[in-house]
Amino acid sequence: MRSDLPPKIVTIGAAFSANKGAASMLQAVIDNVEIVLRGARIVVLTTYPKQDRIENPNPGVEVVSLTPRELVFPTFPLAILMFSSRLFGYRGRVFARTRALRELLDARVVADLAGISFSDGRGIPTLIYNVLMTGVPLLVGSPVVKCAQALGPFESLLNRLAARLVLPRVSEIVARGEGTLMNLSRLGLKKVTPGADLAFLMDVGEAAGVEALRVVEDLGGRPFICISPSSVLRGYCRRDGIDYVEHMARICDELVSSFDLDLVIIPHSARPGRPESRMNDIPVCLEIASAMKNGSRVTLVDRSISPAALRSLIGHSVVLVTSRFHAMISALATSTPAVILGWGHKYEEVLDSFGLKDWVIPYRALPDLDLTERVDRAIRYRDEIARQIAAHLPEVESQSAVSITALAHVVAQQARPVRE
Repeated sequence: MRSDLPPKIVTIGAAFSANKGAASMLQAVIDNVEIVLRGARIVVLTTYPKQDRIENPNPGVEVVSLTPRELVFPTFPLAILMFSSRLFGYRGRVFARTRALRELLDARVVADLAGISFSDGRGIPTLIYNVLMTGVPLLVGSPVVKCAQALGPFESLLNRLAARLVLPRVSEIVARGEGTLMNLSRLGLKKVTPGADLAFLMDVGEAAGVEALRVVEDLGGRPFICISPSSVLRGYCRRDGIDYVEHMARICDELVSSFDLDLVIIPHSARPGRPESRMNDIPVCLEIASAMKNGSRVTLVDRSISPAALRSLIGHSVVLVTSRFHAMISALATSTPAVILGWGHKYEEVLDSFGLKDWVIPYRALPDLDLTERVDRAIRYRDEIARQIAAHLPEVESQSAVSITALAHVVAQQARPVRE
């Protein structure tokens, strides 16, 4: 590494485009980089290089391609050759034939920003991706911090073996929630610290506020409810024989008829022009809006907007209705009441920190759900809920900073090899 270059932090597992929850965690690292390493530059290894270069709002932050296909080949085989070189005391730079590998080789620390990894039931392709995403930096010899995320459970044999292979070699793991702590303790891992989601630390500047207000400028200042549907939850509903679009459209119609409020439907994961996927809520948002009987008071966002603008938009709403985890985080970060249709323990774990876990409704209740009573209660007690969130927020933000502290700790402790 050239000594005249500024020190480098590399991120992996999050992008500026597609999943805005991951983008908010990525932005939080960028916003707090000076705490980790003064004068550092950040390099983002991304699965969406073309779109990320468009959506990256940070001058000086570099975007480098590392798609799943590139990760499998040639990155992984070359990383194995680099690991073999390290066994003989060399760093193996001669095998760093891709830009991503060269960036990893020179990183002072790698921030792994996967929201969830090594979790049962997510399929073999996802597990392979988890192993390679975290494993390649380890093979290269770069210290890795798994920033606050959910891990486990590890009941399936294949997932447990993969986790035992990779996770003990990570420099530090920040566990998001008691469930993850319990899962990791069963693996006997030592370098684990509890911490809240990184996204709480994302800055929301004036530009984001302007972007958010443009979305709702046609409302002329009228109050609104934010609806953030989830393609992920639609998949769970489909598996259980529940028509997610039909029931969400019914709920939206009921909200419009019950309250003198507009609805703003937002995709919290967005890949415009692409089919629906876990990373793209736009198609399901369109379907819900089209299935409504009364769409006259609906504003539909059918494009990608920044995570900071999404947070600002949610903060301007009267109440949020969502199944997207990081939409819920934005509601909490802005002291906005939220009604959650949940599909896992992660929602309750976070809301419990604010004394609000009763606001999560299991998604299987959707067919018979009358959401108007919950929303009415959220509106009537809005100020009280906001005060309750605000009272707990400083402690949660302090816990969110644990990931930043872990990155700084690894940077301070690491020793660099001397032979190339």
